[in-house]
Amino acid sequence: MVLNYIWIGFFLIAFVVALIKLIFLGEVGIFTEIMNSTFDTAKLGFEISLGLTGVLSLWLGIMKIGER
Repeated sequence: MVLNYIWIGFFLIAFVVALIKLIFLGEVGIFTEIMNSTFDTAKLGFEISLGLTGVLSLWLGIMKIGER
């Protein structure tokens, strides 16, 4: 439950900082950069989890053989 509030806080802080950069520093591409980096990070997380799933399957198979 608390972790949900932490994630919401992260997103709100990022949005406020981006809004400040847009208004005071005039960086018009800041929201595009945020979206691109968000999708790049999601892609990286998926690739890492896919590799870890393979390793987990390998070790679960070895443990299944060890049970017999």
